[in-house]
Amino acid sequence: MSLLLIGSTPLLLHRISKHQLRDQIAARVGAGGSLEDVAREVMSKDSHGNPMVPVSWLSDAMRVGCSRIIVEGKQLSSIKISSSVQLPDGLIALKDRDNRPPVWTPYASVQHGAPGSKQSIAVVAPSFKDWMLSFQVQIDEAFPDDELLLRVFAEAGRGGIGLFHPPKKHFGQFRVMPVLGSVWSS
Repeated sequence: MSLLLIGSTPLLLHRISKHQLRDQIAARVGAGGSLEDVAREVMSKDSHGNPMVPVSWLSDAMRVGCSRIIVEGKQLSSIKISSSVQLPDGLIALKDRDNRPPVWTPYASVQHGAPGSKQSIAVVAPSFKDWMLSFQVQIDEAFPDDELLLRVFAEAGRGGIGLFHPPKKHFGQFRVMPVLGSVWSS
């Protein structure tokens, strides 16, 4: 099955997606580089500098999506779903909604350091307002149906991918669409 994730809120494409890893996402601002230089340096990208989204972000989002779905009175098992669904390996090319390389601007935010710390850190990441991901998903025969997978991704889209998940800030949210009769490169 081919899926298309269309961004509904801006995506912050940092190499690290977990906001809790504060030391790793802290920006070295003021060391002579501009915000754009820092954002380009921390961006998740391929060897040619093209923006790429780690597939692990989708796995994390699917886990969140499963936690929001109840089937026959039980929470949907993310372990069973992940064992029946095979995502592509590595990285997925980020595109704009016209299937071209997307335009980005630097996003900077001052955040608290470690929990309980009075120290603040600066986080800088490239921000993509117009974005989409297209990729193939392999589904085992034992998987209940395509509608359930779409429902998992729909719930995952409410949580988003990347840095700064809701409810505090709304980044990386998306809606999902199956791609019928088309071949998208991932």
